[in-house]
Amino acid sequence: MEASGRFGKSGPGRPSQMFSGRRGSVLIAVIAAVIAGLLIYLFVSHYNKKTPVALTPSTATVFVAVKYIPAGTPETQVVTQNLLKSEVVPSAQVIAGAISDPSEITGEVASASIAAGQQVTVADFTHTNVTISAYLTGDYRAIGITTDPIHNLTAYLGVGSKIDVVAGVKNATGASSVELFNNVTVLAVNPANYVVLRLTQRQVLTLTNAELLNYTIWFTLRPLNGATDPIPANYLARVVS
Repeated sequence: MEASGRFGKSGPGRPSQMFSGRRGSVLIAVIAAVIAGLLIYLFVSHYNKKTPVALTPSTATVFVAVKYIPAGTPETQVVTQNLLKSEVVPSAQVIAGAISDPSEITGEVASASIAAGQQVTVADFTHTNVTISAYLTGDYRAIGITTDPIHNLTAYLGVGSKIDVVAGVKNATGASSVELFNNVTVLAVNPANYVVLRLTQRQVLTLTNAELLNYTIWFTLRPLNGATDPIPANYLARVVS
């Protein structure tokens, strides 16, 4: 009887006591929560491995034509007339050779016509076949003038330089000078003091008349950027002796 009584009851620390009562219920809940958390962790890890992370597509800056650019258009005209604008596009949409800076086509001319909105590439411009006529549109003409290097800064001029043209004459009644025109583009400079200017038809007549009247022609070099014109073209200054 003693033996059956001794082993018939559960002693302290037995499993039946461990999970019985209030303390046992709490322990079971904690274990269940741990198992549930572990299962969630394993599920999320497995899901992330199968589901690729969405990446933000990379972008690039390109230059596109604002409007139609005819073949033969020089880069200087493209820049001065603001024929290009920058756009940010997805890298996947960038055309091979698309320029990211207009300086990449400096001194070149359009080798083919470029449509409005088209991305401009290095292949669209070329150094070959650059002629003075490529810089002329509308009523603009090219005129050559033999210059005096002392008065006309010949050694400091280059293609694309911007100048103002002044004419002066001295006679028995005094001296006078007039600014014939301002912001004129230099198209070519010859070592023998021969300069080609881009003028309108009316300006060509004005300049040739000044030379026929034996006016001395001066060129004044303009700033690269931010030039102002406080004196209007055709302004006359006269000095009487």
